[in-house]
Amino acid sequence: MKKISNVLFILFFILSCAPTTTVKKYTEEELLERRKEAEKYYSIGAEYYKQSEWEKALENFNTALSYDSNYYEVYIAIGNTYRKLRDASKAEEYYLKALKIDNKNSKGYEALGDLYLSLNNLNKAESLYMKGINLDTTNVELYLGLAEIYIKTNQDRKADSLYSLLITRCPERLDIFYKYGEFLTRRKRFKEAKSMFEKCLIRYSEELSLREKYGDILFELNEYDKAINEYNYILSKNPNNVAIILKIGDVYLKQKKYKNALEMFNRALNLSPNDPMPHIHLADYYQQTGNYSKAEEELRKALAISPNLDVAFVIAGDIKRRRAEEAQKNKQLKDAYYLYKEAINNYNKVKEDSPYFEYTRNEIKRIKIIMDKIKEELWFQGIKIEE
Repeated sequence: MKKISNVLFILFFILSCAPTTTVKKYTEEELLERRKEAEKYYSIGAEYYKQSEWEKALENFNTALSYDSNYYEVYIAIGNTYRKLRDASKAEEYYLKALKIDNKNSKGYEALGDLYLSLNNLNKAESLYMKGINLDTTNVELYLGLAEIYIKTNQDRKADSLYSLLITRCPERLDIFYKYGEFLTRRKRFKEAKSMFEKCLIRYSEELSLREKYGDILFELNEYDKAINEYNYILSKNPNNVAIILKIGDVYLKQKKYKNALEMFNRALNLSPNDPMPHIHLADYYQQTGNYSKAEEELRKALAISPNLDVAFVIAGDIKRRRAEEAQKNKQLKDAYYLYKEAINNYNKVKEDSPYFEYTRNEIKRIKIIMDKIKEELWFQGIKIEE
């Protein structure tokens, strides 16, 4: 018992002798000065963020926190920076810290919702967006996040409802028109997209990117002359716009005005010789006009510039498929079989996140059925296929 008493006495003595840590209390004037310093470093960090210098941005944001640990916006900024660095757990940590400081500010819910949306954690994202909206019905970004969730989950009516609300509430936000237009285009609702962009153009007739989107919709609706008018207007303002020159070439190709199409594609190539896209459009031109060897030559040039260009693999697959169809028509079944196989090999190079993925999967499925029939027919002829 005496031993225990001695130990307790020693512990008490050590603790009583240990220096006590006191948190310095700042005067109101000192707090204002510290906030000014924090704002200075926050601004410097924001500039580095704009320049994609993530480490320097973090350094200054953390310095800002050393002056004011309750600076809400800095926690959001650090979370955003970690998102850029693809560190989702760190981003989440700082967004949660922001919410802990102020759970009535919708920006934290927006930021954390966007993070979960990017991670495809849609239920969590939706819950956060709804909480943010309940706090602040004027935060448009929360509605846009919700719309993206509804698109991903094929809840088109809800997405339509949100976009309709937003373009009425925020007619000055062209990015919302673009997002809605992209959604309608993906759903192949081209007439609705056309109507929406026409209303928008009444107010923003000089907005070239808007006219380009409108031209793209007209192209999808086979209104080629109207599409060319829009593209030519843009070209009158920016004569060296390679993307628009290629689009005009595509219109001519659809109209079977082959000479005009070739002229536009070559013009684009001369303006931008290190861009793979003029080669891609030339490959498509030669494919459609039956010059497959020339088309493949252009594809090789495009892939030399950009080795993982998915559209190049799509066209390569299309060329092999066309050759296979011709061989099959001429009863050259064995040749046709191997050409179809090469087509599939090219289509398989297209990644899942590509806009061409669905097309290539459908083509592969269709080609495999044809190959099975060819194989069966050759078997009856006593011809064996080497896999």
